Amino acid sequence: MHIRNGLYALAMTLAGGAANAQTDAPKLPDWMAGCWITEQSNTGRRSEECWTVARGTMMLGSGHTFDAQRSIDFEHMRIVREGEAIAFLGQPKGAPPTRFVMDRHVAPAGGAAEVSFVNAAHDYPQRVTYRLVEGNLEAEIALKDGARPMKWKFKRA
Repeated sequence: MHIRNGLYALAMTLAGGAANAQTDAPKLPDWMAGCWITEQSNTGRRSEECWTVARGTMMLGSGHTFDAQRSIDFEHMRIVREGEAIAFLGQPKGAPPTRFVMDRHVAPAGGAAEVSFVNAAHDYPQRVTYRLVEGNLEAEIALKDGARPMKWKFKRA
């Protein structure tokens, strides 16, 4: 009887430790969840990104650039928790995934948040950054040092 109680206590301690480890694990940027769309550009192009809510160890994303006549570009994306790290994996036009490791995550506070991912070995981009600014999502790709930036400003779709 004492052995069973001891094993039960050990199991509960281990389960509590596992729960604490999950609680201490890096957080996925679930503030990005939803569908976001840009204003129409002067060429008639728009871009849309949709992100699932964080479930398990992953958020799934899709990107689509289009105009009134055609689809111009698309991308499959994932943000995944990998042990103690979080990574962004981008697959433009269905290419094999390119992995970027999170180097900064500022949790939402006062309507602002930011997450940034880096892969210095990649040609371009080397940095992928998302910001929540006044309820809108901003996306930026650039070299690691911020040079050659390309930016998109999205509103909730």
